[in-house]
Amino acid sequence: MNTKLLRNNLLILLGYAVVIQLLSLTEPNGASMVVLFGMMVAVAIHVCVLLLGAIVNVLGGERASAGQWLLSALLVGVIGFGTCWGGASLAELYSGPANFH
Repeated sequence: MNTKLLRNNLLILLGYAVVIQLLSLTEPNGASMVVLFGMMVAVAIHVCVLLLGAIVNVLGGERASAGQWLLSALLVGVIGFGTCWGGASLAELYSGPANFH
């Protein structure tokens, strides 16, 4: 099994998770919503692209490669969902009502 596809997609997930978390720093109150909606849209697009890639591989006759694309879609979806909620919790810590300036 070639793990380069999964590794690359997890690095892409890490990249846009960090960017969205940094963008939430610009929001003085309610940064958790920036993280929730930003990650929700980004992960949904990422998983849809991976599923589309799996369909293209199945139609092209490369079933082993399609399995890797499906596995990547599943893992990006699960890890992205957790990252979404974890990032929102962190954002709530530094921009919540207790820290309102």
